[in-house]
Amino acid sequence: MRQPASYPRRHGPVVEPEDRRLLERAGWRTTIDYRENHVRSRTGQLLEVEPVWTAEAERFDGQLSMASAVAATAEAAWRYLRDEIDAHHITTTQPTIRLLRRA
Repeated sequence: MRQPASYPRRHGPVVEPEDRRLLERAGWRTTIDYRENHVRSRTGQLLEVEPVWTAEAERFDGQLSMASAVAATAEAAWRYLRDEIDAHHITTTQPTIRLLRRA
């Protein structure tokens, strides 16, 4: 029988950005979205394509807290999002309790 200690654990390369991993470890749920802004001339000719990455995070600790950041690259969006959260630029909502009455 093989002993687990005889084989050191090996992990592959880390794929996710460090800023996102740190937010996830702190309890934030994160998402990222990509879109392109097409810049056109008056004649309709495509002049430029601007990439836009939107990183968002949310956490529920009795109240819902949200933050978001926009950048030209995914890495920059995660960095800006982490900076926003560290600076406490967070939107917080109070929980709404609904009581439904039986008919």
